[in-house]
Amino acid sequence: MPESVTHARLVRAILDFIDSDFRALTDIAIRDDSNAPVRDERPPAVGGFVPDVYATDVPTTVTLIGEAKTKRDLEAIHSQEQITAFLEYLKVTAGGVFILSVPLTAGATARRIVTETTQRLGGAPTRLVVLDGLG
Repeated sequence: MPESVTHARLVRAILDFIDSDFRALTDIAIRDDSNAPVRDERPPAVGGFVPDVYATDVPTTVTLIGEAKTKRDLEAIHSQEQITAFLEYLKVTAGGVFILSVPLTAGATARRIVTETTQRLGGAPTRLVVLDGLG
């Protein structure tokens, strides 16, 4: 399966998770960095990186950042810098939730990276979610 198709499915898993777990939030704005974002609204840059998904409600009680990584990309320095930037931002943001979507074979690695990064940042009140499947 081409990487772009895999990545699109991983992003879809994030959007499905948000729809399922945050259904009660009626005024939530979700922006994703897909090929056809709604009203051409892409996620804002966070720490110099654009996440795959960014969502917040009004007034802000929850802020979600979702990132999809293929197994090959997960351990790249760029990816680790992104994850660090997103967790630093969410650490000081109301109701921060970080969602990392990876293929099943990368689930353990994703959990390790997120845990190590969180510990390096001195812990975080951020909710951490690893989605380790394509559906």
